[in-house]
Amino acid sequence: GGRVVELASGHALTAHLLLLLDDSSPSALAVDVRPSPSGARLAAELVQAWPRLGGRVSIQERPLAEVEVLPGDVVVSVHACGALTDDVLEMAVRGSASVAVLPCCHDMRGAEIGGLGGWLDGPLAIDVLRAERLRAAGYAVHTQTIPGAITPKNRLLIGEKPVT
Repeated sequence: GGRVVELASGHALTAHLLLLLDDSSPSALAVDVRPSPSGARLAAELVQAWPRLGGRVSIQERPLAEVEVLPGDVVVSVHACGALTDDVLEMAVRGSASVAVLPCCHDMRGAEIGGLGGWLDGPLAIDVLRAERLRAAGYAVHTQTIPGAITPKNRLLIGEKPVT
């Protein structure tokens, strides 16, 4: 895999976990405007348990808009609130990177639901439109749910950028 770029990373757990699961990814960048105070402690514990993570995850505090997403990157975000999920998807598309998001809260005030409100609840309509935007941008789209016992906000949206 390519570089893991976790946006709205909180404590950067997902970046660490993805490097553990796919050792072919060389490094990870975890960015948040306000990283979780427990992130550094968590990172130290993970590196102690899995030394191969040492020096491979860079945790940065800065605006997401400053992150340069590159082709070959794998952009991920877990529970980016509201329109922040859309920002993450847009950054991945602009950078021609594959992307996986687990959306969180959906801000329905002024939300564009594409006329789907008669069939689908608002949050699902928003996620359907997100999937369609990825497909329209040339991505292979995969959807899945993770167990509700892990989180009730459990819709996983994956956009795989075809190799050109």
